[in-house]
Amino acid sequence: MFTLSRHGRVICSQVPQASCNGFDEVHEWPVLSSEDKEEIISRVERIIEGNNEHHEFLRQRAALMLDEMLENALYNAPRDLNGNQIYAKGEKRSLVSGEKILVRCAYDGERLFLEVSDSWGKLSPEIVQGYIAINLAHDTSTDRAGRGLYFMWKFMKDFYVNFVPGLKTSVGGYLLLNPDTCEYGAT
Repeated sequence: MFTLSRHGRVICSQVPQASCNGFDEVHEWPVLSSEDKEEIISRVERIIEGNNEHHEFLRQRAALMLDEMLENALYNAPRDLNGNQIYAKGEKRSLVSGEKILVRCAYDGERLFLEVSDSWGKLSPEIVQGYIAINLAHDTSTDRAGRGLYFMWKFMKDFYVNFVPGLKTSVGGYLLLNPDTCEYGAT
């Protein structure tokens, strides 16, 4: 389990700082195919009740974060024995036997908790820190990797990655209705 500091350094911890504990209602949805993505994003957007610009901005950030999290779980995490990506991004696919993706979210009117777990366990502190470093360096190449993780780190309060190598990766954190300086992209 690790989180990343404001400067992209790995901070290891035993217990996630962010969790869905303390929320009245927690929503969970299994992802069975790539076609579930849009419906799950829509469900999360509907959980965020309110019609002012703050609620709309939260819905937009939630859709962006969840899209990135699901793209990573569906296309980037599945790797063959040589570490090569198995599925092409955007390809329609159903999960294979033994593969699991789960979305969890909770909203209390101020904080939106988002987490996506997959059964691949392919991330590590070094991989995530490397992606953050590439993006912090403002590399302008069009093919740089890790932009989604970088955006999660920038926008999510208490962003974390919890992994069991080869078995499970969970990525999550909070989005705030009224972003503060903890949400680096808000300033």
